Amino acid sequence: MSHVIGLAGGITIGARAPPTPRALVSSPRAAARLAASDVPIPIGLSGSRGVGVKCLRVRDVARPTRLRPRKVVSAIATNGASGGSEGPTPSSPEPALASPGAKKKRPFIPALDSTRFFLISYIAVGHFIACCTKDAFTLRLLSQVNVVVGAFFVLSGYVVAYTCTELGKYEASPRVSPAPAFVASRVMGYYPLYIAAQAAFAWVFMYADNLYNGPLATAWHALITCTLTQAWFPAHAELWNAPTWFLSALTFATVALPFALPSVARWRARGLRVAMGVLTATSLMMKLAYSYDCGAWFFMEGTMGAKTHPNWMFWNQTRFSPFAALVDVLIGCVACRMVTVRECDPAEDPDRESERKRGPGVLLGGEPGTAAASPAIPLLGMLLVIAARAFGWLPLNDALTRSAFFVPLFTAFVMRVHAQTAYADVPAEERGDANYTSFSKALGAKPLTYLGAISFPIYILHGPIGQIFYKRAVASKLFNGTVFTKYPEFFPVYLGIVLVAAALTHEGFMKNKKIQTWFQEKGQAIAKAF
Repeated sequence: MSHVIGLAGGITIGARAPPTPRALVSSPRAAARLAASDVPIPIGLSGSRGVGVKCLRVRDVARPTRLRPRKVVSAIATNGASGGSEGPTPSSPEPALASPGAKKKRPFIPALDSTRFFLISYIAVGHFIACCTKDAFTLRLLSQVNVVVGAFFVLSGYVVAYTCTELGKYEASPRVSPAPAFVASRVMGYYPLYIAAQAAFAWVFMYADNLYNGPLATAWHALITCTLTQAWFPAHAELWNAPTWFLSALTFATVALPFALPSVARWRARGLRVAMGVLTATSLMMKLAYSYDCGAWFFMEGTMGAKTHPNWMFWNQTRFSPFAALVDVLIGCVACRMVTVRECDPAEDPDRESERKRGPGVLLGGEPGTAAASPAIPLLGMLLVIAARAFGWLPLNDALTRSAFFVPLFTAFVMRVHAQTAYADVPAEERGDANYTSFSKALGAKPLTYLGAISFPIYILHGPIGQIFYKRAVASKLFNGTVFTKYPEFFPVYLGIVLVAAALTHEGFMKNKKIQTWFQEKGQAIAKAF
């Protein structure tokens, strides 16, 4: 590092929903609070889209308020649970009060699908860029995968909070309970393809592992890999399908979320602001401890080998830590609620207006309805951080760069994309920026969202396919002594093979309803034992 990725794709069984009944609201303020419900986007790199239906367009009320909910709403079933209710529509000069029990819908956010594609593309290139070039600047520019991976954890938490907390209410969705069923549903969203890839490429992993470590170690590594526990063993986390340590750490966070989400959902604006500060400080403290104890303040770990690092094991404990992953996931959860609390009744949070003008709410989300809230601003910041490290202008190590710069900037980016999508119909004359929505619309283009849909297979497959061509023990065995590091021009071919394989896997495996349903049923059967 569909709902998941986020690093994860899933399946969407598209069927157009029937026309949404029209709900009436009592006031422009009430209309402004009505915005969207479940969204078929990745939780970072992982998860499953579940069975979803396409978006519907519902005509909004007149434009009496500065921020008005987006017209596009979605009734999406996530992990088998559907969201939704009516969006506001005009009916009479004096609209009546909406039904108190009506649920609000969540808008589909296609820009997040394409976002995960760009993230995983960078990581897929970064993992093998050293196999096709020795240029120091290129390596520094494209090898910062330890920095970028934090974005997937944030995205995972963001989407979970988006789909599993109630819009317009200070409460979690009923789907987070019971906890075993919730965890099983999420994990079985990404486990089918994960275990299928482990089985398909087992001959690659086992051959190399046995060659270097012997049969007993190989059997142990097979066990921790198949049980998604490899992140708890830092020296062994990357021995098989290396990038999938992410799913191991994400699984731990998933286990914790049913207990954390109800609390996060209850927090008002002030509590969310404090929580964001505490979580960010906690993340930084972990990285400061590593940097101080190892004297590793100014290393670019992505370009270093184990023998050149002052303490490779301590570094592995830092970057693979399931607890550090949980902190980033919770940052995503809190960030999502900082946007969605706009839909809650202001009377339930008297401090919300004052809190909106201070602290992380302004820095991360920007002033709603203004050009300053554009996602392009934090995106530019992320690109500048990557470039500054490549040029040597920002010599901080990967860990500190991730927590101090990249994760906050990415969090701001996701919040702004979300707000821009949910409030896309704010008149240009009111926001002072005619191109306010153009950025998120561009990211939501259908070709890009399809690439986002296949990003989870890319993430799962690029590692083992790369081992076939670039791992010396494997490639020399398969290709009569040839290792493709000798042929830099082959690298685009490798990337093309990964892309085609991912597309075929998405169409033939991820969209296979029988396979996905079978794993979900097995997961729920296991959950019942708890």
